[in-house]
Amino acid sequence: MSIDKDLLDRLMEGRSPGDLFGKEGILSELTKALAERALSTELDEHLSEER
Repeated sequence: MSIDKDLLDRLMEGRSPGDLFGKEGILSELTKALAERALSTELDEHLSEER
């Protein structure tokens, strides 16, 4: 699976390097969102197996 380059371009558009890589940057936000989504999916899968 690959990430859509157009989506990445839109996320990066008009942002400075600090906006991308800083403590509150989009990379940090994306990492958090991806981790939360993965954990939620794992929990949903685990709970559905118990039923």
